[in-house]
Amino acid sequence: MGVTQGDVDILGAGPAGLQVARFLLRRCSSDVYLYEEHGKIGRPIHCTGLVSLEGLRKAIGVTGKDLIINTLRGAFFFSPSHLKLLVERPTTVAVLVDRERLEEYLYEEVLSLGARVALGRRVDFTDFCSIVKRKNSFGVVAGGVRYLDDAKKIFLLPALQYDIKVEDAVGIHDHVFIFLGEKFSHGLFAWAIPMGDDTYKVGVASRGKTLLRMKYLLKALSEVGIVPQRIVRVYGGLVYTGGLVERVVRGGLLYIGDAAGQTKPTTGGGLAYLSLAARILSSAISNGKPYSYEKKVKGVLGPEIKLQFTLRKMLNSMSDSELDDVFRGIKEMGGEELASREGSMDQQAPLIRKISVKYLLGRPSFALKLLFKYFLG
Repeated sequence: MGVTQGDVDILGAGPAGLQVARFLLRRCSSDVYLYEEHGKIGRPIHCTGLVSLEGLRKAIGVTGKDLIINTLRGAFFFSPSHLKLLVERPTTVAVLVDRERLEEYLYEEVLSLGARVALGRRVDFTDFCSIVKRKNSFGVVAGGVRYLDDAKKIFLLPALQYDIKVEDAVGIHDHVFIFLGEKFSHGLFAWAIPMGDDTYKVGVASRGKTLLRMKYLLKALSEVGIVPQRIVRVYGGLVYTGGLVERVVRGGLLYIGDAAGQTKPTTGGGLAYLSLAARILSSAISNGKPYSYEKKVKGVLGPEIKLQFTLRKMLNSMSDSELDDVFRGIKEMGGEELASREGSMDQQAPLIRKISVKYLLGRPSFALKLLFKYFLG
């Protein structure tokens, strides 16, 4: 890996691989090759496509309105006993993007910049290593969760998602619905995201019983006034919530995206984070210092993801009654107003710290009980 502007081989042409190629080719004249096992970019669909508006513009680096399905400005959070928290802004804070079209957009740009993409070509890891070694190229592993460390794979959750037509009596088309508790998920939550035309993306990510929990979700939606009529599409995948991997440079290869654990442990979302990582990686490669990538990406994403991972583990350790108590405490301390005013989808750490301090001061006995349970459990 001693060349400055030589070949770059990328295993995977999903969003992580495409973003590395895109940002790199904007910087220098490297010869970039991507190997993608699927015959069509953007397929199969796994992700809902919910991203912050700021993340879309600044991290992902896309502004095209034709990629946006719906704009969103808030979220309803429901506890196991249906206590409700509302976090919202007066203007748009998040967008639902067409994931397939977004990846097609990135693909079209990398082709225009001179990248070569082999679609429908499955290259196993051993063969990829041989290619990189033979060409003395920069090797980037962007092939998703299959390339995670084995120790991190325990944090993978199967996800089941539907696009559904609804009889929407609520009339709210710019808020996300989040349902917490064992009935809806073991390990994350269930969700419903309006697409703007009486169609919702609904999903469950859980360790086990995803179909049963999806039935509970559809029932819960009916109870809040969003009555499902028919299922339009069924899809799924795996959601990762386990935090950054220890090493993102291993065996002379550079890991990015899901393969590097660059997702939000609180939600499983990763588009903004992998795009930030792709910018850092492309800079490191173009400067001929690929190994600087690890230190820099950990500096940018590490503290945020570490605190989110701590929160995720605490939430996973709570019983339904404890989650209900947390909802009550947040409501009593004005947490809804604080989150509405200062919350960020991509930079969650400052809000997590503020609410944690307020909660500890306002309900010290319960907060300490949770802390002891977390550290001793």
